[in-house]
Amino acid sequence: MSDLDVVMRGLMRDVGSALRPRGFRGSAGVWRLVTTGGVAVVEKQGSRGSAWDARLFYLNTAVVPTVWWEWRTGATGPVDRAGQADGIRLLEGRVQGTDPAHADNGYADRWRVAVDTDVDRLRVDLLAGVTHAAGRLAELLTPGRYLDELLAQPDKQVGHWEALVVLLAERGPSAELDAAYAGLRDAFADRPRAAGHVERVIGWAQARAAG
Repeated sequence: MSDLDVVMRGLMRDVGSALRPRGFRGSAGVWRLVTTGGVAVVEKQGSRGSAWDARLFYLNTAVVPTVWWEWRTGATGPVDRAGQADGIRLLEGRVQGTDPAHADNGYADRWRVAVDTDVDRLRVDLLAGVTHAAGRLAELLTPGRYLDELLAQPDKQVGHWEALVVLLAERGPSAELDAAYAGLRDAFADRPRAAGHVERVIGWAQARAAG
């Protein structure tokens, strides 16, 4: 094992230690905060740009509300096994640093550990970013918060509408849900191949709202 691999393992242990007081549990690069409303995830992702003298990595974050998990998986399997790829991933983002010395080619969310890195300085920056991200995830996981922030978006994009339909379905039938159906259909109006998916989302949401 190279010295950089040892450094990386130590940094990931430090990430876990920073997350644990905030209710996250996990190891091996995946940490989860499990609540009655769903799961928040922090997950390490390596980068192809890594080399013998440098390691590049991201810390991805995601929020997986229980109703979103039900839609994505058909409620098969426990939500506490959800990963970053299962999240809504519209408001979460990646853990970012504030010290440009640790950013790879200016990307604040792509961390770089090299042979000449001041590891103590990087650790301070990394853990500050992790702590901030953990607070934001816990905030988004509170009941209704993710939905309320999506509804407040002034310029909704294609990707917003599926999440709005699914999250609104949990509240039951409503004028807002009907408007979200219309928004989803309009967003994909110029993509006829997606029509089947759109109607599956709406059909699922109608059944969920009625049930």
